[in-house]
Amino acid sequence: MGRRRVPGDRPERGRALVHVQPAPAGPGRRLAEAAVVPLISLVAWYALTRSIIDPAKLPGPDRVLESLVEIIDLIPHATWISLQMVLLGLVLGSLTGLATGIIFGYSPFIRRFFEATLDNLVRPVPLFALIPLFILWFGIGFLPQVGLVALGMFLMFTLVTLEAIRNVPHIYVQAALTTGASRFHIYRTVVIPAIIPHLVGFLRLAVASAWGLDVAAEFLGSREGLGYILLVRNQYLDPAGMLMIIALFCTMAIIFDQTVRLISARIIRWSPRSDRGLVGSMLGN
Repeated sequence: MGRRRVPGDRPERGRALVHVQPAPAGPGRRLAEAAVVPLISLVAWYALTRSIIDPAKLPGPDRVLESLVEIIDLIPHATWISLQMVLLGLVLGSLTGLATGIIFGYSPFIRRFFEATLDNLVRPVPLFALIPLFILWFGIGFLPQVGLVALGMFLMFTLVTLEAIRNVPHIYVQAALTTGASRFHIYRTVVIPAIIPHLVGFLRLAVASAWGLDVAAEFLGSREGLGYILLVRNQYLDPAGMLMIIALFCTMAIIFDQTVRLISARIIRWSPRSDRGLVGSMLGN
């Protein structure tokens, strides 16, 4: 005869299954949490430059702001030039790379000839090492720098698209084949939608890489843009001005990244995922 249950007594198993999900944090709380580390870093930076670190090597945030005021008239035009380079290179390179990857993935004949070359020769090549040759061949100026960013994006998107196509689960294709769908129909309605989450997730990395390529191209052969100002500040041994331009580059990259994140959340909201992630789900955080 088992133990008599008393009111309010719950089995341990049932108790383990009960889990109250915490309420999601509001926008204000998320903003406050995101600002904690930058604010602490800013205070530490200011304190260190006032006590330990030589301001001639690492100026404080107050000196960086003064440098911004000194050349504020140059910033809007330079930012616009750099922004055009990144946008044009990113759009041209990503679209052509995406189309090339899809064509290579669709055609076994083309894939046999190019896949080994792309995987074994093109993928390992450090793109930044090609910048001096690119400038030597095409010169310096706006269009060659856009071409450099576009080339980097083209190679990255071609390789990533091919990899995403290879990773499409075979069960998706097999299920479509049982319905009698043609190869082109399967590719259009199964394969391409299946690779969209992978490509959208990669786009955030591509945006950061595009800004990195733009910085390198401008630093080596620009006559205008934020990179050119960075080069001039370097020649004048002005670390405050250099930090200010670097901060502007970082700000633009962050704005791009957050824009892509918001857009991608709408594009792939049908894709199953958890905001808390796997670890958060297991730990109940």
